[in-house]
Amino acid sequence: MSSKTTFSLVFFINRSKEKKNGECPVMLRININGDKVSLRLKRFIEPERWDAARYQMKGRTDEARLFNDYIEAVKVRAHKKYNELLSVKDEVLATDLRDAIVGTNSAKTRMLIESWEEHVEGLKKLIGKETSYATFQKYNTAKNHMRNFLMKYYKTDDVSLKAIDHYMITQYSMYLKTEMGCNHNTATKFLQNLKRITCLAIRHGWLLKDPFAGISLGMKEVDRPYLTEDELKKLMEFNSPFDRLNRVRDFFVFSCFTGLAYIDVKKLKRSEIEHNEGGYWIRTRRQKTGGRANIPLLNIPMEIIRKYCILEALEPEDTVIPMLSNQKINAYLKELADLCGIGKSLSFHVARHTFATTVTMMNGVPIETVSKMLGHKNINSTQHYARIVDQKVGEDMLLLSQKLGTRLTLAN
Repeated sequence: MSSKTTFSLVFFINRSKEKKNGECPVMLRININGDKVSLRLKRFIEPERWDAARYQMKGRTDEARLFNDYIEAVKVRAHKKYNELLSVKDEVLATDLRDAIVGTNSAKTRMLIESWEEHVEGLKKLIGKETSYATFQKYNTAKNHMRNFLMKYYKTDDVSLKAIDHYMITQYSMYLKTEMGCNHNTATKFLQNLKRITCLAIRHGWLLKDPFAGISLGMKEVDRPYLTEDELKKLMEFNSPFDRLNRVRDFFVFSCFTGLAYIDVKKLKRSEIEHNEGGYWIRTRRQKTGGRANIPLLNIPMEIIRKYCILEALEPEDTVIPMLSNQKINAYLKELADLCGIGKSLSFHVARHTFATTVTMMNGVPIETVSKMLGHKNINSTQHYARIVDQKVGEDMLLLSQKLGTRLTLAN
C-alpha cells in the first residue's frame, strides 16, 4: 500500500536580500512529502508590486505579462521535471527536483550573458592576433546593453539561451532605438552581435532553432560626407599661427591622400613603408578588418612624413606619424572647418571618404584599385563611393545640359 505523496510549489520574495534599488529576489520553495528546499529564480521585483496570493506581479502591463509568463514557465517546467523523475525513481527528493529545474547533474542550461562573456573573454585574448580591440569593445558594449535590457524588462541579469525568441529580439531592438537613442544602423550592429552569440550556440548544440529566423538585419544607406576638391584645397592652403591646428591639418590631409583610418595612421610603422623603383609604398593591414592595404605614396603624403620624421633614421617598429588623440583631432577639425569656411561636420573619417571619392575615383582611378588601397575585403564595401561619383557625374551632366540648351538647339 502506497502512501499519498504531497507535492507543492510556492513562489515568494526574499525581503532579507533586498537590493539597493528596492527590488527583492523571487524564490521558489519546493515541498515534497515535507522535504523542503528553496531556489533563487533569476527575477527581481519591488515588494509592493508582488501579489503574494497569486504568485505574480500585479498589473496588466507588458512588463507584468512577461514577468508572469516566466513564473508560469518555471511552474510548468517544475511539474514536467517532477513527472520525469517519478518515472525513473522510487522516491523523489526536493533537492532532486531543484537540481533538475536548474540543470544541475544533467546538461547544464546555457545562459545568454554567461555565453556572451565567454565570447568576449576569447576576443580579449586574441587582440592583436586574430581580432582588434575595437571588435572586443563592440561585443562587450553590446553585451552590457543586453544585460541592462534584461534587468529593466525581465528583472534578471541573465536568461537561458532558449528564452531568446522573436518577441525578445524585437523588444530589444525597440529598446536600443528608443531608450538608448541608437539609429537604425547602430541598433542593427548590436543585434548582429547578439545573432553571432546565438549562431555560436547553435553550432555548440546549446540552441536548436535560430531565433533570428525571419528577422531582417539589413543596414540603411547613409550619406558619407567627403570634401570636394575646392574644400580640400582650402584646407591644404590654410596656415594657422597655432601649431596644433597645422598638425591636425597635416594629419587629415595625409589620410585624404592615403585613405588610412585614424587608428591605421596612428599605428603606421617604419617597417610598413617600403621603397622600390616605383617609389614609396604603404603596405599594412587595417586594424578594423585585418584587410591588406597597399597604397603608393604620392608627393603630398610623402612631404608630410618628411616633415615629422627622418624616415631613414627610424627603427622598424617606430611609428611614423606623431598622432594626437582621436578626440582632440576631431575637436580641432571642427575648428579648422569653421576657419576655412567649410560648412561640413569634419571628423577624421571624412578624410578616408575624401580619398575614395575626390582624390581617386573622381580622377579616374578604377573602383577595383580603390578597393585594394582602402583594404576592403569585399568590393561591395567600395560600391557606395562609386554611387557618390555617379551622382556627381549626373549633376555635372545636368549642368552641362542646361548650358548647352541655351546655345545649341535642334531644328524642328
